[in-house]
Amino acid sequence: MTKSIHLCLVWSLLFLPDAFSATCESEHFIIYSDLDPRYVRFIQANAEAYYEQMEQLYFKTGGEKRIIIYYSHTQADTQTLFDKHGLKEKAHYGRYVPAVPAIYTHQLMDTGGATGWGTLFHEITHHFIRLNFNDAPVWFDEGLACLLGEQTRIVKGKVNVGHPNPWREHALRKMIENGEQIDVRHLTSLSASEFHKRRENYHPARALFYWLYDNGYLEKYLKNVRRNGFSLPVLERTAGKSYKTINNELLSFIKRNCYAGAFLYEGLAAADDNHSERLFLKALELKPDYQVARLKLAWGYFRRKSQQKCRDNLEQILKDPECIEYRGALELMGHICYREKSYAEALKYYQQALDYSQYHEFKHELYHWTAVCYHYLGHYDKARQFHNEFLDNNWEPDRLSKLVEYSQKYLKASEKKPEKQIK
Repeated sequence: MTKSIHLCLVWSLLFLPDAFSATCESEHFIIYSDLDPRYVRFIQANAEAYYEQMEQLYFKTGGEKRIIIYYSHTQADTQTLFDKHGLKEKAHYGRYVPAVPAIYTHQLMDTGGATGWGTLFHEITHHFIRLNFNDAPVWFDEGLACLLGEQTRIVKGKVNVGHPNPWREHALRKMIENGEQIDVRHLTSLSASEFHKRRENYHPARALFYWLYDNGYLEKYLKNVRRNGFSLPVLERTAGKSYKTINNELLSFIKRNCYAGAFLYEGLAAADDNHSERLFLKALELKPDYQVARLKLAWGYFRRKSQQKCRDNLEQILKDPECIEYRGALELMGHICYREKSYAEALKYYQQALDYSQYHEFKHELYHWTAVCYHYLGHYDKARQFHNEFLDNNWEPDRLSKLVEYSQKYLKASEKKPEKQIK
């Protein structure tokens, strides 16, 4: 990330609710949030990295105002902001208001589920689309934002795009199984009111752009649209195929890539690890490089203490250092070694995972496990250092209360001891 201003200030802003007093400014964003400033720093880092990557890959920018981000704790908090700011609508995941420009989103839905970085990236993409395309139809605007934003993460400063979105893919599979046709001619003819009348329209719109991306057509399509507009013939000329052929290929693509996401969705909701395992394996049958499913599978084996099966799956993920789950695979490999009391080996994996955690909001957990490994290796100064790092960076003390108590007691009780050489 370049030209980013890593400075968080505390201001009192009369036009914001009292809770929204923490302001974090960077090159392209001003963030108002009632969340822990340590978490807000991750919001800022991810937003800037995503902005700069999208600028390099797909979009042109220059001279526009910084985007205001209102990042609340819950969906209900965002609704309160909507009401205060005169937005006459119901808060859902997120909202982009181009006139300001501003993005409204939150950490948690009212159901308790997390919105994730995908919502923030989705809304930032709407800003890019507004800057780069005149009067983009809603199917284009939403489909492209769904592809580029959702399930996207920053790995080593690079954006990692083009993955199934499990809950969308599950809904899309239901639509197809219920007899709905994949028809790009119909999709690209929808007006804004027609598109929004059925929220299910988002799913095939994302699938179309996912298909374009996976086949290497996306960049060319965006250039063609800028020159020639959004009509169906532009899509046909870009792909070199009739819309009927595109429909057939898109359906096959959905049944392979998107259905893999649907099986992952079901596996995450399954009642036990054995049932989850079967569903994750189905996902991997369809999409062998679906590393999210492979990591979830590995976690199931870890819980059941099937160490070798866990390792086998993690080793496949670790062959791809640019994938989203690389960091998670390193961390879980560290947990395996820790369980086996191979603390030097565990420390190696935790340190490698830390190298991949610049944009990861749960980085502080790695500080804890790193500290414990240093303790068992007799490197007590390092143990104290990383226990302090954990406490200083932990933005969720309630969830990790036991680890917080452990670190506090360790720091209070630890005494200077002769340092051992780490092997």
